Parts: sequence; structure tokens; C-alpha cells
Amino acid sequence: MVRGFVRLLLLAAALLFLPEHAHATKYAGEFMKVHIGARAIGMGSAFSAVADDATAPYWNPAGMVYLPYKEVLPMHSERFGELVNHDYIGAVFPIGGKKNGGGGQAVGLGLIRLGVDDIPVTPRPGDLRAGTDFIDGGADGDISTNDPGNLDGQWQPGERLLGLDLYRASSNDLSLLLSYARQKGPHWAFGGNVKFVRQSLPDTIPGEHVTSFGAGIDVGALYMPMDAATISVVVHDLTTTYLSWNNGTREYVIPTIDTGVAFNFYPAERMSLTWALDLGWNFEDRGYDAEIRLGAVTADLRTGLEYWYRNTAALRAGVNGHDLAFGAGLRYKHFGVDYAASLSRFFTNDAPDFPDDQNLDTTHLISGSYSW
Repeated sequence: MVRGFVRLLLLAAALLFLPEHAHATKYAGEFMKVHIGARAIGMGSAFSAVADDATAPYWNPAGMVYLPYKEVLPMHSERFGELVNHDYIGAVFPIGGKKNGGGGQAVGLGLIRLGVDDIPVTPRPGDLRAGTDFIDGGADGDISTNDPGNLDGQWQPGERLLGLDLYRASSNDLSLLLSYARQKGPHWAFGGNVKFVRQSLPDTIPGEHVTSFGAGIDVGALYMPMDAATISVVVHDLTTTYLSWNNGTREYVIPTIDTGVAFNFYPAERMSLTWALDLGWNFEDRGYDAEIRLGAVTADLRTGLEYWYRNTAALRAGVNGHDLAFGAGLRYKHFGVDYAASLSRFFTNDAPDFPDDQNLDTTHLISGSYSW
């Protein structure tokens, strides 16, 4: 099993350097990189080595084997001043039975939606009618002047639009994860996802959408050298996820790799503390705002803490790149609720390269859970 996973990692590394990746679509399938789970976000998204709840299909499917019970977890968040809705629902079902602490095998699923609703859709510029849909007065909007674009019959940027007959539509990005995990001995766990992707963008024709469909594979592994430490490796889009749009466009999502560690401490009776650290590796030359830059290879640093009292109340804090995050959680019998807030670009809100950081607003997330 270990040798098989090492082969998968080598295959992922080889895929990164195949010639077809010269044609990979930068930022394709980007919604799948928007992190999920109030608990994970509260820890600064340093969760690949923790992944012990029903968000494991997203963070690291190998972590599913460490759930000793079945769990369902829904999440909702609103980003950019309630403009973008981000939702997730996941479920994990251990197969190995309680006699070995839920180890053995587990299956799970996760459904992700990132959407923008009630978008006012305008006609294409070429379909706008002078005098009816816009004032054909050029950049200054005055038909009495003879500036460029004046009375040319074509809409130009700056020309004032009149009462357009707009319709509203939604943009939706969906991803379905079907997950399986297996424990190998006391130290190793392995897992993988088959994921299906569906995207929909409104067209300027009422009721019409431009849509895509794609599929890919994620794999993950956890190694526990001791009870207090966990090491993780996750390869997303191992086989280069392929997206096909109904307008003929083709996109390719190249692999990314998350590596992480987590350490558990018990500072006092009935108290526990977890510290986690993740590095998210990307191979698309995203060096403009990354913490680590090695040519086209970049890495984002994520770290966070989680404190539990009596396994009932939790406090969390973390850093995800330039973002500051914090959160809290409560558990009562079979029910749980978690909250997190992420302050976008908190540590670089005065950077000259990003003058409008203050407009990103705070992201709020809430998750619930039920286990049995």
C-alpha cells in the first residue's frame, strides 16, 4: 500500500512536467481551491493533517478512517459583502466498526457550491440600440460635441445606458466528491476522491447558460509516527482535471499538492491543544502574492491552533497567507456547531499593489454537524 501511494506521488510529480501543462488553463476550476469548513477556516486552513470530521473528503480523504462514528456536516459562508455564497455538505461513514476505533475503511461524499445569485445581465454591446438603449454621445455623453464615438451607432465605454430590459440569473460552480479511505496498520491511512465538476455561467440570452462538465481524481495519505503527531500529503487533480464547456472551450486543471503536519498537546486535565502547519504547493507561476517562490513553483503558508475544553468548547485562531482567521465551536452529545471569520489580507491591507484590500470585507462561515 505504501509503495502504491509513493508511485502515485511520483506520477503526480511527472504530470506537472508533461508538455500538455504548457497549455494548462491558469485559474481553471478555481472555485475548488476556496477552502471549506468553519473549523478548518478558523485554524487558518491548516487542516490537511487534521481532517478528522466530515470535511475530510475535501481536505484529505485519508482522514475519514479516524472518525469513530458517522457524521453529516453542512456549511454556509458569505464572501465579499454577501455577494458570493459558498456552501458545502459532507458525510462520512466508517466501515471498520467501533471495535478498532472506526479504523479499517470509510466512505464519504461531499458537495460544494459556490454561486452568485441575482446577477443583472446586460445585452452584448453590439446588440445595444443607439437612442433606445444608450445615448450615442461618445465618452462625454454629449451628442452636441464631436468627440470620438459620437453618433457612430455603436456603444462605447462611457456612453450612458438608458432603461435596459435586464433579466437576472445565477452563476453556479458545483463539485461532487465521492471518497474512499483505508487504514494500513497503526501508522498509515490512504484515501482518494473521484470528483465531478459542473459550472454554469449566464449568457446574455435570457434563460441560456454556458456550462462545463469535468472529472478528476484526488489522493491523500496520513502518517502517524506517534499519537501526538501526524504528517499529511494530498495531491489534488492528480490526473489533470479536464473541463469541457458547451461553447467548445477546453480547460485543464493541473495538480496541486498540500503537505502538512499536526501536533497534539494536553496542557492540563480535560484540555487539548492542536497546532497545525500546511504548505499549499502550486505550479502555475502564482508568485505575485505567494509566501514561497521557486520559479514557477509557489507555496502558500497556512498555520493555526485549536484549543478544546472538555471536548465541548473550542477556540481557534490561524493565519492563511496574508489573512487572519479565528473561530469557536461547541459540542453537545451528537450535535455540533462551529463559527469562523476570515479577515482578508489583514497583514497587508496597506500594500501598494493591492490598494482596494479594504473592500474585500470579512468572510463569515458557520458549520453544523450531527454524528451517530
